[in-house]
Amino acid sequence: MNRIKIRIDTMSDVSKLVAVATKAKGRVILTDNTDFKVSGKSLLGAIYTMEWSEVYLESDEDLYNALSDLVV
Repeated sequence: MNRIKIRIDTMSDVSKLVAVATKAKGRVILTDNTDFKVSGKSLLGAIYTMEWSEVYLESDEDLYNALSDLVV
């Protein structure tokens, strides 16, 4: 499982994240280091994370290069 800290500030960030996540094989989860988890392949889930102070992306596939501009 790959884990990276990302930022999601704009709807463009959300769109890019979901576009990359939907092409990824396996699971893509967004979490905030507590029990909150949403699917990174879900547009509504990604929008929901915009309110979190910290967002981590956990995925079966390495998405670092594809999302490097969102990495904190």
